[in-house]
Amino acid sequence: MLILAYSLSILLMILLPLVLAAWLRRISPAAWLLLGIGSLTFILSQVVHLPLNDWLGEIGFLPAESATEMPLWRTALTLGLTAGLCEELARTVGYALIQRIKPLWMRMQDSLMLGIGHGGIESMIFGGVLTAASLSSLLPLRGADLSSLELTTEQLEILRLQLNLVTSSPWNAVFPLLERALAITAHVVFSLLVWKAFASQRLGRDWFYIPLAIIYHAAVDAALVWGAQTVPERVSLRMAIFAGTLLPGWIWAAWLIRRGRILLDSDHRVSSGTLDGSLRGELAVFWVAFLKELRQLWRTKRLLVMSAVFLLFGMGSPLIAKFTPLAFSSIEGLDAFAEMIPEPTAGDALAQYTKNLSQFGFLLAVLMAMGVVVGEKERGVVAMIISKPMPRWAFISSKLAAQAVMYLAGFILSGIGAYYYTLFLFGPLVLSDYTLLNGLMFMWLLVFVAFSLLGSTLAGSTAAAGGIGLGLSVITLLAGTIPRYGALLPGGLLSWATQLGQRAAGVAASMPGSATISGGATTNGGALASALVIILMALVLAIGFFEQQEL
Repeated sequence: MLILAYSLSILLMILLPLVLAAWLRRISPAAWLLLGIGSLTFILSQVVHLPLNDWLGEIGFLPAESATEMPLWRTALTLGLTAGLCEELARTVGYALIQRIKPLWMRMQDSLMLGIGHGGIESMIFGGVLTAASLSSLLPLRGADLSSLELTTEQLEILRLQLNLVTSSPWNAVFPLLERALAITAHVVFSLLVWKAFASQRLGRDWFYIPLAIIYHAAVDAALVWGAQTVPERVSLRMAIFAGTLLPGWIWAAWLIRRGRILLDSDHRVSSGTLDGSLRGELAVFWVAFLKELRQLWRTKRLLVMSAVFLLFGMGSPLIAKFTPLAFSSIEGLDAFAEMIPEPTAGDALAQYTKNLSQFGFLLAVLMAMGVVVGEKERGVVAMIISKPMPRWAFISSKLAAQAVMYLAGFILSGIGAYYYTLFLFGPLVLSDYTLLNGLMFMWLLVFVAFSLLGSTLAGSTAAAGGIGLGLSVITLLAGTIPRYGALLPGGLLSWATQLGQRAAGVAASMPGSATISGGATTNGGALASALVIILMALVLAIGFFEQQEL
């Protein structure tokens, strides 16, 4: 029940910004691309914000391991000011660029979408990903002797407090979700404040809204830090403090939105590009587009080819593990090397399986999806389909959904093939661990499918689409080597899947980072959550850019 409650909370923290953005679009026009711009603004602000806090800790202005104890008011005020300065100044730069490049996006509803993007990516990363990572780290410690972890007294006390907050009741899973929802509304208020400085195109007169946003942001964050330090165990009181600091901003934002009259009534809803502008009508069109994509994958034989390739990988991996020593021994001059190879096991078969899928599957994901949009652009099919009419989000989303179904079918076939041959050649596997292994590999592969779809939307040719998709994929893989943060990226799913393969084969996990408390495979919920975030944001960006393209 506890895991289910937190899993639902994490999923909602990731999906909540998208739901809010979709709701905003249905009642007032705002481009999907603004959600991505707001997200990028937040990410760029953290490039300065996080190193700045680390530097202030090193020089003793913020608490650090080497710093002496300092007044709480000073810590709270400093953390609040660094957050307010970095994030609101980054937001200000974003508005200045939008005003220069796309002045049509300076409406109030656009500022709401930017605020949802800014707070939404924070909810996805600091809410969904980090909560999933913390949960993965804390749950194995239940019932363990924490004193054996070689932590300081202060660190041990903090760990016990966190463990108690997480495991005491499933209802505690509501609090991270509530905090992220409040934070999104806070960013909407801050976004409106900065927007007011640019709204009348009189920055010289209305400049004071920018420092006002910084001060208000700093005050809200300082109150949160103060509450976290003074009443860490009373989460409901901390949420009340958070809501209390936001109340003036909510009142002002509600007055401003009502005065601006940007919310349309049911008789004047924004046209969605379909004959039936209702949500039900749009979903029906999406379903038609999805079935069309599946039929196209079948008629072009891509579905059959992909299924055959994955089935070959699945059946071939245990065979390679079993007969590689025999192949060496049958070659004259290499029989000495064959004696050095240990007797193959089911663990070797699954290691070969994950290796094959991670190498060849990665290339297939990029190559097979790179032409799904740009190919139809080049043939002139896109303009004909969109004119039916069909909402552009349905056009792009149906392609990702169809690709996901194709790879899911491939993983089912490869999983069955690998399981059968491993069972025949080596022995049975733990089915639950083996199934989870395939699920993790499927999510890992979908990240690169989403990148390839984004590249196909952005590019003007199939070759350029492949280059963009491959470039984004390589950057993500390289980012997985970053200390401290790399394990939270999708590459962490490979380590998790590899350890699950060893456990499914009855081999103790021995990779770096294996769980030392339970002796099993390391659960990396942060990597799983980050993969979902990357897939969704790549989809949002693809839809956003596609909306702005002339066809």
